[in-house]
Amino acid sequence: MNISPFPRFASAAAIAALALMLANPAHSDDATQTKRAGTYTTSKGGSGTTSSTTTRSNGNVERKGTWTNASGGTGNVQSQRTWDKSTQTATFGGTKTRPNGTTSSWQGTAVRNALGSISAKGIITTAGGKQDTFTSSDTRVAPGTWDRQQVITSASGKTIDRTVDNSVAGGKGTRTVTTALPNGQTVTRNASFSQTVSPAPATAPNN
Repeated sequence: MNISPFPRFASAAAIAALALMLANPAHSDDATQTKRAGTYTTSKGGSGTTSSTTTRSNGNVERKGTWTNASGGTGNVQSQRTWDKSTQTATFGGTKTRPNGTTSSWQGTAVRNALGSISAKGIITTAGGKQDTFTSSDTRVAPGTWDRQQVITSASGKTIDRTVDNSVAGGKGTRTVTTALPNGQTVTRNASFSQTVSPAPATAPNN
């Protein structure tokens, strides 16, 4: 693993956002669209703004997001998830492009356990073409609040441990990510956002 974990860390942050998608499967045929806008800061002195749109319909979830860092660089992320209500399982994946143009991707599967927690596992393909594996567990702490524990393991066996706390209430939300790196350092990322939920725009019929 590279001494700098940030390529993997950035992909993992996108997977963390996917946690909310997994935690809230869409069971209704009525499509909804959630729009979020917010800011973030990191313990390394980073900061920026974020925005995203998540569309849910009948077990399918698609998310498109962008962020701009303090230097004006812009990145984007897109992800999708398909939930099978009958088996309480999901498949998901996505890609993330950073301000420097490098791209990473991930894919995986998830299952809802008997007590309502969600376990997931999968593969991250880094910008350099290497593959890391990850496992995670999401647990609802309270209505609108989820805790995620995640472990990312490189091909060489080094690990990154992450804790993600998400909370959304009254159209406002926060996310705190704590990452323990292989070199012993700990990095934190704090984000706050506002969100609106509305019926998704009707899809134009194919001619």
